Amino acid sequence: MERLFVYGTLRRGYWNHGYIAHCRFIGKGLTKEKYAMFCNGIPFVCKEPKVSRIVGELYEVDEKTLQAIDRLEGHPDWYIRELTQVEVEGKTYTAWLYFCPEAKGVLIESGDYRDCKNF
Repeated sequence: MERLFVYGTLRRGYWNHGYIAHCRFIGKGLTKEKYAMFCNGIPFVCKEPKVSRIVGELYEVDEKTLQAIDRLEGHPDWYIRELTQVEVEGKTYTAWLYFCPEAKGVLIESGDYRDCKNF
């Protein structure tokens, strides 16, 4: 099993959540490091500039699910899946997160996709 930290359309309440609805939900959390979230209908997280911690949800996923999400996210040609540290309820986990190599859209300073107004 792998851990996956989702911050956009895979979160509960959004249209791609069905990909992971069957997976074990660990909790809501934040990345340990600061990144930048941009939004152009969908969110993009970039490693630079360091703006805010990213808000998301942590799941335990199997390899088949992770491969399906890789296809959805266009890994490694569109988004790039990398390991990062996330905090959930005071505990630190290592989890996969999909990064975008370049900024696309409007900066979401809060790091929370719910604050994206340009869907």
